[in-house]
Amino acid sequence: MAFNPVRVRLQRVVDRAVYGTRRDPVATVSAVGHRLTGDDIGGVVDALRESLRLSYVAVQRTDDSLVASGEPTAASQTWPLSYDGRKLGELSAAPRRGERRLSRADQKVMDLVAAPLAIVLHAQALTEDVETSRERVISAAEEERASLRRELHDSLGPMLTGAAFKADGIALAAQHRPERAESLAIELADQLRKSVEAVRQLAYGLRPAALDELGLVGALREEVSRLGPIKVIIEAPEHLPALPSAVEVAAYRIAGEALTNVVRHSDAKRASVQLSTVDGTLEMIITDNGSSTGPWSPGLGLASLKTRAAEVGGACEAGPTADGGRVVAVLPLRAA
Repeated sequence: MAFNPVRVRLQRVVDRAVYGTRRDPVATVSAVGHRLTGDDIGGVVDALRESLRLSYVAVQRTDDSLVASGEPTAASQTWPLSYDGRKLGELSAAPRRGERRLSRADQKVMDLVAAPLAIVLHAQALTEDVETSRERVISAAEEERASLRRELHDSLGPMLTGAAFKADGIALAAQHRPERAESLAIELADQLRKSVEAVRQLAYGLRPAALDELGLVGALREEVSRLGPIKVIIEAPEHLPALPSAVEVAAYRIAGEALTNVVRHSDAKRASVQLSTVDGTLEMIITDNGSSTGPWSPGLGLASLKTRAAEVGGACEAGPTADGGRVVAVLPLRAA
């Protein structure tokens, strides 16, 4: 009666020293959970290996990045880490030294830990996607600022400088050569009109005025009326929902670029632009009846379509089909 309680306690101490918390999965998950708070995969594999006294634990993502603790052996076993049906990586573990394979108890613990690990990998993937999108948006904004700076420096700057010189010339000529002052005044007025037009073009590059005056559908109809040789049909619901400003501009630019490419590079006689809202997105499909003998070669036009869509968190695909060219852009309505 005195020996058995001592034996049980001693057995627990030995089991914990040799097998860790294998007999207490909750303790293992708790130890792993403390490391999960900061998405620390390295800390997770360390905690898992130390808790179970295993010789090796590793998490390998589908992008081949590996976080490991211990030394791998030929007896390693793997568990897929999947989230929402998509495989994100693998969890690997090797038995303790002297053991040929993981026991049933060890495998049950690994099964239990695999689910939260998959969630962490999914969270990391989302974080990386957000960071990539953020960098892309920042880069696009910088490019827009650089483009605006070049336009101001190269076009508007010289025009206004020349206008200032002409104004000085008018002041000097007004006293002694009135006819020369009149001629300079006419030139100054013409130069100022050109400057005003340059400012309008810069403003149009930022946001076409037609979007504010006519809305997206009306602005597209006005735009296609200038294309000339091809007939373009705009198909859209009678009432589109209110669109974020960035989405409106992106859709307008994508449609304009796609139709311009049709005119420049295709033998098409007809084209259509179909607009619809599907599951919180604006879907735009642009098709033409031109012929194509092979894949479209990548260029600035195609890159511009994809960049415009990516800036608002959407996607754009373009290429030939059996019936002609096709561009599909999906833009989220939640974009700001």
